Amino acid sequence: MVELNTLYDDMWAQQVALYTYDVGKETSVTIELNNRYAIFLDPFRVQTIPEMKRILAHELGHCATGCTHKVSSPLDLIEKHEYKANRWAIERYIPFNELSGAISQGYAERWQLAEYFDMPEPFIQKALDYYFSVRQRKMA
Repeated sequence: MVELNTLYDDMWAQQVALYTYDVGKETSVTIELNNRYAIFLDPFRVQTIPEMKRILAHELGHCATGCTHKVSSPLDLIEKHEYKANRWAIERYIPFNELSGAISQGYAERWQLAEYFDMPEPFIQKALDYYFSVRQRKMA
């Protein structure tokens, strides 16, 4: 299970500031200034704790990988940065050995894995796609 405390500990370790703030049409954004990062999150737009965890994991991925970009950046650069942030979040919070262990314990459905890890189903699907599709192609 992914705990909020783990996410907060990672923020502290990376010296990432967290601010609750209305960021317009987005739920969250990460800003880098002078090699320091801050996550701005609108908690009123987050419906569940698992979704809050997913958002923080993803935004921490931007901080950990240094993948931030200007709003006006080309779409291909934005997509690369989003992919790298998601990949970091998956590897950190849904590690392959834990995912495999959960599956071998009988948590075979996406919704079961979502409950097991206390993360939203779409994030679990990204992890499954990454580990069993994208990563497998790289290893072949």
